[in-house]
Amino acid sequence: MATRPSEPLLNLLRTVAQKKGLNTAALAKAAGIERAHLKHVLSGAEALTVDELVQIAEVLEIGAGDLAGLPAELTAPEPAPEDGGGKGPELMRSRRGGAALATVDNDGPEMPQLDPYGNHAEQILKLGLALGIDIYLLLNSSELGDCGVPRAVLQKYPERLPIHLEAAYHRHHDPSFLPGGLKLKLSFDALYDCTLPWAAFHQVTLFPLPPDPPAAPEPPPDAHARWRSNGSPAPGGVRGGRATGRLQLRRRRRWP
Repeated sequence: MATRPSEPLLNLLRTVAQKKGLNTAALAKAAGIERAHLKHVLSGAEALTVDELVQIAEVLEIGAGDLAGLPAELTAPEPAPEDGGGKGPELMRSRRGGAALATVDNDGPEMPQLDPYGNHAEQILKLGLALGIDIYLLLNSSELGDCGVPRAVLQKYPERLPIHLEAAYHRHHDPSFLPGGLKLKLSFDALYDCTLPWAAFHQVTLFPLPPDPPAAPEPPPDAHARWRSNGSPAPGGVRGGRATGRLQLRRRRRWP
């Protein structure tokens, strides 16, 4: 498939957003653009208007000089180094060919290859953070203890504590994956540093965005074969609701 003329520009926007630690939800909220639409725009499935470009450029602090000097082709952003020092989460390949994820914490270890026998909650959370989508947690309140969640909140939810991690605020949650649990900054009546033990995770739900709309199918090559170059139908066709070919009539045989 040929490269779209807009691909260098889209590549620049995606690269700068990644370097600034902005996922699609955070960028859409800051730019005042509908989130699903921005996802389709950045993937190249929908057109980018001038107004939207200005809004995005203001958020990403991209000047007119950066756009004017845009090369014809831009290379894809370099993958995060093996020590996990890249900016923001991103999908990547493991050495064995399986799916793997870069760490969400820039200073933390790289996420291992998905392991069905490992910590499911940890792997699902890293996937949701890497994709930049909303995450809903349902935690066993009896396991939270001194995790940092206010006592009044635990008393309000004695069985299951619901927590909604909105994608636009993932970077503000400052997630850090520890051996014993997930460390987050959560807002209740104030900001709290909470470490949610892995044993407390009852349910982790991800809310993916809809995929890009399918491309319109191309008409078959012989779709206009019956039409002449001047736009009139070929002999035997139809013009103005009337048949242009000869109509053969047979007289009905009269029986004696």
